[in-house]
Amino acid sequence: MTGRLRSLWLLILAAMLLLVVLGPVLAPHSPTASAGPPFQSPSGRHLFGTDVVGRDVFSRVLHGGLPLLAIALPALVLAYVLGVGLGLLAGLRRGWDRWIMRPTDAVIVLPWFLLIAVIATAVGAGPVAIALTAALASVPWIIRIVRTRVLELAPSGYVESARARGEPLWRLAVVEVLPNLRPVLLADAGVRMSATISLVAVSGFLGLGMRPPSSDWALMITENRPGFGVQPWAVLAPALAIMVLVVSVNMVTDRAYGAGAPSVPPRPVDAAAGTGLSMTGLTVRDASGHAVLEDISLELPMGSSLAVVGPSGAGKTTFALAALGALPAGMTVSGAVGLHRRAGRRSVGYVPQDPATGLNPALRIGVALREMARLHGNVDGDAVITDALRRVDLPADRAFVRRYPHQLSGGQQQRVLLAQALLGDPALLVLDEPTTGLDARTRSLLLDTLTRVRATTSTTLLVITHDLDALSPLIDQVLELDSGRVASLTASGAAAGVLVPTPKAALSPPHVRDSASGQSTRMTRAEDPAGVAPARAPSATAAQSVNNVVGQELSASEVRDSDGEPGSRPVIGVRDLTVAHRGSAAPVVEGVSFSLRAGECLAITGRSGAGKTTLARALAGLHVPVRGEIELDGAVLPPRVDRRTLDQRGAIQLVFQNPATSLNPSYRIGDQIDRPQRLLRNSSASAARTRTLELLTGVELAPPLVNRHPARLSGGQQQRAAIARALAAEPRVLICDEVTSSLDPRTRARIVDLLDELRSAGTALILISHQTEVIDRLADTVLTLNAADPERTIETT
Repeated sequence: MTGRLRSLWLLILAAMLLLVVLGPVLAPHSPTASAGPPFQSPSGRHLFGTDVVGRDVFSRVLHGGLPLLAIALPALVLAYVLGVGLGLLAGLRRGWDRWIMRPTDAVIVLPWFLLIAVIATAVGAGPVAIALTAALASVPWIIRIVRTRVLELAPSGYVESARARGEPLWRLAVVEVLPNLRPVLLADAGVRMSATISLVAVSGFLGLGMRPPSSDWALMITENRPGFGVQPWAVLAPALAIMVLVVSVNMVTDRAYGAGAPSVPPRPVDAAAGTGLSMTGLTVRDASGHAVLEDISLELPMGSSLAVVGPSGAGKTTFALAALGALPAGMTVSGAVGLHRRAGRRSVGYVPQDPATGLNPALRIGVALREMARLHGNVDGDAVITDALRRVDLPADRAFVRRYPHQLSGGQQQRVLLAQALLGDPALLVLDEPTTGLDARTRSLLLDTLTRVRATTSTTLLVITHDLDALSPLIDQVLELDSGRVASLTASGAAAGVLVPTPKAALSPPHVRDSASGQSTRMTRAEDPAGVAPARAPSATAAQSVNNVVGQELSASEVRDSDGEPGSRPVIGVRDLTVAHRGSAAPVVEGVSFSLRAGECLAITGRSGAGKTTLARALAGLHVPVRGEIELDGAVLPPRVDRRTLDQRGAIQLVFQNPATSLNPSYRIGDQIDRPQRLLRNSSASAARTRTLELLTGVELAPPLVNRHPARLSGGQQQRAAIARALAAEPRVLICDEVTSSLDPRTRARIVDLLDELRSAGTALILISHQTEVIDRLADTVLTLNAADPERTIETT
């Protein structure tokens, strides 16, 4: 829909509301007085003729909107206040869920006409009975809609971050969650208005609503229905008024739902024979006119592969979305994109950077794959699903395909998305940071899968990555972007001379414990003739399997520098911690014990699905363990974060893995970093904003980004903003879940430097990472979690 057409509907709605409000003043006749013979045809004196008793239809239409809205609007307001409030409570407090949903289910099955009969008997027929009935009939559905959406939003990083910093329930509901329900509520509002008006009209038909001679649109339809064949305008006029009002409300709410001008996709053209993907003069500008991409031209042979690299914010994801023709709203595009198309073949497949956002949380894995297969003409769904899952090294048994996305690890979600993207043999496959957050074995499986795809199909591969070394066997050409412009386009073999990844030698060497002296020393890279850091000895890393740490305490102080204080009290201690998921008998993490003193760093590694993120959430109080204790300064912490004090909440902060869901999309970056300071440090507004600007500079973000919403940041920028928000609480224990995986080498090095500075200042770090160079630089101790069957382990609740 064009912006001009949406504006037209807004004007129509405004005109209808003016008609409702000013109609009684403009009416030429009394709405209740007889003005002529019954069912007289339209004339100059009576524009819409007369009704069943000779009253002027035009005058009654002008009067009739106000009584209808006077019933419908209060009913809707009451329904939304009750429905939204109870839906938020049911979604955010699972203990209240059954007490709210059981009565809700009971009311849903009751026919509305039975409700109005009961209510009319109790309070009397009329507007009050209709309004109460309309509200009660709508409340259960609103509760269900809101609850479902809240359950989807509750695990998001920004909601859990708010819980972790101690936001009260009302603020979680009203400030963090409610603004993000706007699209759902707006989409529902038009339908709910239509249903409410219909209910009011039918109530009048049953004799329980407005009584004659009231000038109500619904009552007019009921009264004049017998004379429709003689004088149709007596029925059509009020019916059209209702229709225009309802449709204009729907169209305006749709406009609000999709606020902002729609993007114009690049002009699609058919690529020349043998060409997989071509771009000619591609330029993309955002809503403010800033060039996100500028004059991009290239040509990829069919079946070849291109890696797109560059610093965060360089325009890599925008480049991929332009190739897909799926730019977000507000973008303007010039230039052309050519793609080789073949009959019976899917055009594009896409695996986004954050796998959690690419899967429908309400659909089981098997259902999602079956729907995608059906969309591309595969009728034998089960066989296709089995083949697709095995193609990406995932189990295809019934138990796995019946899982929901939240029951899979991040690596499993990514491979499911890859399986979905490969259905239909796409001509172009786009992968946005495909190796982000994957352990070495899972990354190897992914690369093997992509290698087979390249060998067995003519699919053109477009990969956005910060991990060019790992993907180099797959890549033919490397495109480097810088501030939306082409910095270089080279063959893969020449990329090393163009790109400047952070050399491992630039990172400080790891701590290595001298087993003879018992002291910690540092091994330099020069000591390794190959120039690669040697693997840590078991005594140096204290790396252990989760199955071997039961009943033992793993202390990072055992491998501290000689100038450390091994006798000081640990900041955080964990004893025999066992974590399982709701409804699962098997623990995800069992019997973990360790302690950390100020300035120490524990790295947690393990395969995808081994429980690393679940353990981190348990430490932050976001996941209740089965057994075990977590201590802060020797005092046992309550397992639930909402039972911890503000000081305890501020002391332990978690930076979440998925940057796309870490920040609240409804608020500016600066406001989100200000909030922990206001709540936990009692800072003034000016002091909080000054500190926010310092934190943004510290994580390599420009201060003007303080006024941007998260959607206007790249994935790497979002991750750094999330780090800044966690640091705003001045935590004593900082838990970092794959915080460097989506960053370019230069920014990653700066963030590692920042974390090292925090250690020097006395912050204890718990680092979840698969990046060896980061672990070598920061970790005193490495804890490796092993899952008995990682492919079958549920990662998140």
